[in-house]
Amino acid sequence: MLFIITFILTIASFFAFLFAKSFINPNRSFTKLAITLTALLINIVCVVTIISSFKYTNEIKLSDEVKNSQNIVNIKDNRDTEGGFFIGCGEVNTEQYYYYYYKTDKGSYKASKIKADDCEIIYTKGTPHIDTIVKTADEKATENWLTLKPNLELRISIAGEKYKIYIPEGSITTDFSIDME
Repeated sequence: MLFIITFILTIASFFAFLFAKSFINPNRSFTKLAITLTALLINIVCVVTIISSFKYTNEIKLSDEVKNSQNIVNIKDNRDTEGGFFIGCGEVNTEQYYYYYYKTDKGSYKASKIKADDCEIIYTKGTPHIDTIVKTADEKATENWLTLKPNLELRISIAGEKYKIYIPEGSITTDFSIDME
């Protein structure tokens, strides 16, 4: 909404400037100067408003919110290998994943995987589960007229989804080995 208003004001001031330059009698230089200065002032106000709006939107605090939670029945870590070759050139990448089964609402089990880089493992005495965490903005801060919704949505989408995996104590095995061979 702010961009639309700013755009309309900028276009209006541009046409006022063109009107002053083209249609006003050259002998009336005061009128031409007044219209030109008004157009310039409107453009300055528009630019300052846009800059203030970006600054305000970038300072809105984002907090974590649990988007959903899935009870899991097992989990295992593993690496996936991906890559491609074309005429002798290419690459191979490996990515660490957590593979798990969860119980659906219908009582069946479904497999899924999530990137290990996006996860945090936490011991629990309760039911093992995975919480999907997303960033959200404070509702009161987003109601301000200076908020640029597309900019805020971009910040939230860049943050992406993170995961908290709650597993029983002792599930992570510790294995230390130093081999000087």
